Amino acid sequence: MPIFIARCCGVICCAIGFAGKAAAAVAPPPLQPIDGDSYGFYVADQFQYDSNLYRLPANFGSIATLVSPRASRADEINSVSVGGDGQVALGRQRFTLNLRADNNRFGHNRDLNNTSGYANLFWNWQVGSHLSGLLQADYNHALASFGETRTFGRDLVDSTHVFGNGRYQIGPRWSLYAGASNTNLSHSAPQTRFNNFHLKEADLGIELATNVNNTFSLQYRHADGRFPSSNLFTLNNVSFTPSYLEDSTRFIVRYAFTDKTQLDANAGYYKRKFTETQVGNISGNFWRATLTWLPTEKTQLLFAGWHELHAYLVTESDYFVSQGGSVTAVWNVTEKLKLDFPLSYEKQNYIRQSFSVQTLGPLNATLATEQVDLNYSPRSSWILSLSLIHQHRNATLNFFRFDDQLATAGVVYKIH
Repeated sequence: MPIFIARCCGVICCAIGFAGKAAAAVAPPPLQPIDGDSYGFYVADQFQYDSNLYRLPANFGSIATLVSPRASRADEINSVSVGGDGQVALGRQRFTLNLRADNNRFGHNRDLNNTSGYANLFWNWQVGSHLSGLLQADYNHALASFGETRTFGRDLVDSTHVFGNGRYQIGPRWSLYAGASNTNLSHSAPQTRFNNFHLKEADLGIELATNVNNTFSLQYRHADGRFPSSNLFTLNNVSFTPSYLEDSTRFIVRYAFTDKTQLDANAGYYKRKFTETQVGNISGNFWRATLTWLPTEKTQLLFAGWHELHAYLVTESDYFVSQGGSVTAVWNVTEKLKLDFPLSYEKQNYIRQSFSVQTLGPLNATLATEQVDLNYSPRSSWILSLSLIHQHRNATLNFFRFDDQLATAGVVYKIH
């Protein structure tokens, strides 16, 4: 069943991550439903070197004048983690719980030291032979990425997400599905609380399956996004807040050309009405397509392109039209060693209703990312990982430009 917890017309551009990187601390792969009843614990350690922690332009000057006398542009971050997961099957019902806590320590920018973590609970349910679905609850607590907020200092973000959906199988080919979700996002730093956000979403769709690999769906979605009443600025001399109602319709295709080539695509149209003013309503089309190709048993290539309305998760008042593409090569060298090579390029054209545009002026940007990921499991209880990332962001406003190199090494020890 398609599950959509995205903003407007696409996936969330970046998830919450500590400091500069939009990624959680190292953790083992989640349990799979086929594993049956099981549980496990793990301990992990992750070390990062970030060449531009605050994502500042090269010509910005001294970071000490912006943040604190002890602040450093580059830094090393060490994260020690403990976590566990468990899975229980009761007849046709399956419950899964994942927990993790991280202690994050910075070598130079010690004001940013923090404890982060997440928890999520899944209930895959089934009633009879025609009705099934999912209930999910997530909680995340982490330091906001400086590449997203453009606000410097210790800003711990709490996010909660509750989601549920259900599918009714009408016959061998047709099915109906519906879902609803509730998301809350809150910032600890006073200067970023204007981006506290509450989102309610609901969707309804119908799906046709021509065979086990090919499906065609039509979906309607309604969203209600709310910001604090203090999140107020002026648009065309009219007081304006970015709270909105949105309706969108999309057509979704999942089609396997061969047993080695598959297309996942969706396209549609959205209308957004800002509820606090009659000025600035927007609408437009969106699309995303991903082609997966398995040239050999050990290699995989993914080609993606998109045109969507995006917002970074921690700065929901800053929306931009994202146009871009990516290529990811995956090489399963052996059963124990895997290499990933993601490359992406994105144009970000911020809409005039965005907070940054209203306060700083027109903003367009491009973001290029090159990455190499290595995962090695010499034994069933050990996972070693290495990641190298380079990002280059150019923008019409100097404050949003940066170059960054991020190196991450991690180790996980699983206890069953």
